[in-house]
Amino acid sequence: MGEMEKRWSEAQTKEDAFWQRNGVLGTEMERVNSRYGPVIREIERSLSADSLILDVGCGPTCSAQLFGKGKKTYLDPLMASYLKTHSDRLPEGEKITSTAEEIPKPEKSFDVAICVNALDHMIHPEKALMEIRRVLKDDGIFVLGIFLHPAPIAMLRRLIEKWLPIFREDAHPYSYTVKSIRGMLEKYFSIQKEIRVFRKDSAWFPSLHREDWMFLCGKKQTGTRAK
Repeated sequence: MGEMEKRWSEAQTKEDAFWQRNGVLGTEMERVNSRYGPVIREIERSLSADSLILDVGCGPTCSAQLFGKGKKTYLDPLMASYLKTHSDRLPEGEKITSTAEEIPKPEKSFDVAICVNALDHMIHPEKALMEIRRVLKDDGIFVLGIFLHPAPIAMLRRLIEKWLPIFREDAHPYSYTVKSIRGMLEKYFSIQKEIRVFRKDSAWFPSLHREDWMFLCGKKQTGTRAK
């Protein structure tokens, strides 16, 4: 097991413990609904009852359940644990225990793929994007929800990640800015819309807080491969 894989495995253990705390799931569901719900319900207008929707790195919040239409598939490496601890709270749909880097579905299976607050948790984010692109239909929609940082903070987090691991945030090995996430997305998708769904300002440093963004993307027919 490589260093990144070991790091990810340890983070998954902490992530599992986090979701088992009393009250956490309800609080997080409120956040997901308030921030992402309006955009998801707007996308829903273009879907049919038979649309196939994949929720990548869904956690127990399962953001795809906010779509009022479609048949959902929920994928997460901790799904087996969620089925034990939150079985009464998980929505209807297929449940798969798997990483996003190896989605066990054929090419062009889904009309919509959604990934909320999960990409920066993964071992290989670009490989995950390639897999999402692979299983998305040619006219499909990819919806990415992600926390983004101002450039100085992202650079500081990367330096801490490399040189001061004792201070790093275990669950988030990657720190993206609007510019850097655009660059990575555009290798595999065409960005159709960018929406900042949450920003926390302060009187002293209004530009140093992370922001919550959504990217609505179409599938590119050609793309580079991640190394």
